[in-house]
Amino acid sequence: MSSADDPLAHDGQKPQTSSTRQIWIWAAALAGTAALLAALFPLATAIDSYGAQQGAALYEAHCASCHGAKLAGQPGWQSARYSGLANWPAPPLGAAGHAWMHDDAALFLFTKHGAPGSPMPAFGNTLTDNQIWQIFAYVKSHWPESVRVFQQVGDPYADLPSDLPIDWTYPPSCEPGDAPGGNLNLLR
Repeated sequence: MSSADDPLAHDGQKPQTSSTRQIWIWAAALAGTAALLAALFPLATAIDSYGAQQGAALYEAHCASCHGAKLAGQPGWQSARYSGLANWPAPPLGAAGHAWMHDDAALFLFTKHGAPGSPMPAFGNTLTDNQIWQIFAYVKSHWPESVRVFQQVGDPYADLPSDLPIDWTYPPSCEPGDAPGGNLNLLR
């Protein structure tokens, strides 16, 4: 192909090779993808914000009576062992609690199907899957960034977030080394 026939060749310039054209095409595709992701990031943030707003009302209606209006849980939650006690106190769902030590799948199953032997009811017939995720968006919006990252990574041997409340300790049901969702595996 002569430079006159090559649409990418310019006056007096050497025609571009096929591999050079492919590089330019890939570069343009990557730039377009980056621009699309940059444009979608605010949309994802808005969706998370919307989910948290919807989740706040759902949390108030379905969760606050046990876990507290401010996600503080019930007194004595850390002293109870997961042993099938029907009066096991509801744990806090904020950073002072331990929900963030479990992965999303375990938390979802726990919420949808309840916890056998505990007062945690099943919400699968009351809430849609989307509503459960909206409640999670609300709860997670109260976690410090370091706690959200720890929970998302899901490494039970990782260093704990440095900004936990000063009085935070491992609850008896989540001893160090338990896999995230460890006690919830019975629901799977």
